[in-house]
Amino acid sequence: MAHQEDRLPWRALASVFELNETNSCQRQAYNIHIRDGQDTRETLTQFLDAFIKNATVDASRERKRYQEKYHVPDTDEVIITDEMARKITPTVQRWNPDKPVLYNRDDKSTRIPRQGGLCPHKDEFEPCFCALPYKERKMAAFERKYEPNDCYQFHKHNAMSFRNLEITKSLLLHGEMEPILRSCSNGDGLLKSWWELSQCQCLPPTVGWDMMYKLSLKMYMTLNILYCFPETWDKDGIPIDDYRNLKSYQKAVRSATKSGCISEIAAYPHRDLFGIEQGQFNAYPRPFYIPRWKDSFMKEGTFSFFDDLDLESSSNNEDAENTEKKYDLEYYPYGLMSYQDFLDFEKPVGYQPHSTDIPAVRQILCHKGLPTELADAIMAAGSYTPARGLLIAGEPFHPTNRAELDQYLENCWQIIIRCIMVGMEMGEAMPMKMFARSFKASLSEIFLCECEFTFHLFRHFDEKPGEEDYF
Repeated sequence: MAHQEDRLPWRALASVFELNETNSCQRQAYNIHIRDGQDTRETLTQFLDAFIKNATVDASRERKRYQEKYHVPDTDEVIITDEMARKITPTVQRWNPDKPVLYNRDDKSTRIPRQGGLCPHKDEFEPCFCALPYKERKMAAFERKYEPNDCYQFHKHNAMSFRNLEITKSLLLHGEMEPILRSCSNGDGLLKSWWELSQCQCLPPTVGWDMMYKLSLKMYMTLNILYCFPETWDKDGIPIDDYRNLKSYQKAVRSATKSGCISEIAAYPHRDLFGIEQGQFNAYPRPFYIPRWKDSFMKEGTFSFFDDLDLESSSNNEDAENTEKKYDLEYYPYGLMSYQDFLDFEKPVGYQPHSTDIPAVRQILCHKGLPTELADAIMAAGSYTPARGLLIAGEPFHPTNRAELDQYLENCWQIIIRCIMVGMEMGEAMPMKMFARSFKASLSEIFLCECEFTFHLFRHFDEKPGEEDYF
C-alpha cells in the first residue's frame, strides 16, 4: 500500500499515467507517461489540494508540540541545547570535515584542534575548530543575514551566515525544530531569504533550505506513484525490479543523491537508504567508460547535454582508440539502461555494507585471532561502516525491505511537514502557494517529456486560463 493512501489519492494520481515499454517523446526510454485531457488536469489538481491540505494539517499538529509563542531570545542566549548539539554533531561533521575553511589559515600557532564532543570554547574570540562551535549555538548566529554577491564572491560575503543555514538544515533533518522556531520569533523572516538561493546568478538554486523540501518531495512522490504500478515490482507473487529501469525512477534517485553542490545535507537521507556514496552522481556528469557509450548517446563536441539543474556538461575523457577525440553527452540516458549500468555510469559502484554486515565481518577478523579492539580499528580505518538502509540492496519495493521503505517514506513526509511548519511560522513571508509551486516543479522535473502539452500541463494544471503562475 502507498504511504498514507487513506489520506492521499495515490491510485487516482497514478491513473493519469500509463506505463510504456518505449516512449518516442523520451528517446524510447522505458517510463510512465502522463495522459492528455481535462480529466488529467482535474485529477492533478485534486491530488495537489489533498497533499497541501494534509501536509498543512500535520504541520499544524506538529507545531502544537512546541510553545505557542516564543519571545525573541537575547543575542547571547544559547538556543541549541547540549542534547540537541550532541544529536546533530555527527551530521555537522559530515558536511563540515576537518578543514578550517572559515577561519584564519595562517594563524597556526593558536589553532585548537576539533573536539570529539561538545565544544568547550565559550570565549568566542578563542580559536576553535570544533565541528559545532559553541558560538554557533547562540541566537546571534541565527541573526546573520544573506548578502547578495557577485560571481565567486559567495563565501566572501556569506560564509558565516551560510554556516548557520547548514546548521539549521541539520536541525530540521533531525526534527529539532525549537531553535528554528525561536529564531523566527523576531519576525524579520531571515529564513525566507535562504529559501531558494544560488551562489550567484550563473548557477542553479541549490543553496537554500528549499532543497530539504524538494528532494524529499521528489522521492516521496515518485516512489508512491510507481508503487501503484505493481507489474513493475511483482510477477505472479515473485518480486521483480523492473521499476528500477524506469526513467522517472532513475532520474528521481540521481536528483536526490547527486553530489557537486555547495550544500548536500538534503541528499543525506536518500543516499543513506539507497547506498549512494558521495560522488556517485555529479552535477556535471561524465561517463566513466566512454568507449562503451560513445556510439549511444554521445557525440563529438556537441556541447548539447544539460543536466536536470540546467548545468552544461562535457567530458574531458579521451577515447582509448583515438586520443584526439573528445566526446560530450547529448543527454542523460535515464530509462535506457539497466539500473546497475545506471549506478556505474559515472563511477563504478562498490559494495555498500548494511548494518547486519558489520558483526559478521568483525567475527571473521576475531576468528583470525585479532582482539575485538583491533578488529574494530581495522574496520574503522577501512571505513567499513553501514552505508545503506535497505537489507536487499537497491530494491526498495522488495517485500524484505517493506519496513525500511515505510520508515523512509515517513521520514520524507516528516521533512516535508517540518519545512511547511517553518513556512507557516513566517506567515505572509512564505505563502502556501510557494510549496504548491515546488510540488508542480518537482512533478514536472521527474515526468516531463517532449510532448508539447506536458510543459504547460505540469506547471499550470490547477490554474484557470489567464491566471497562470509562471515559475
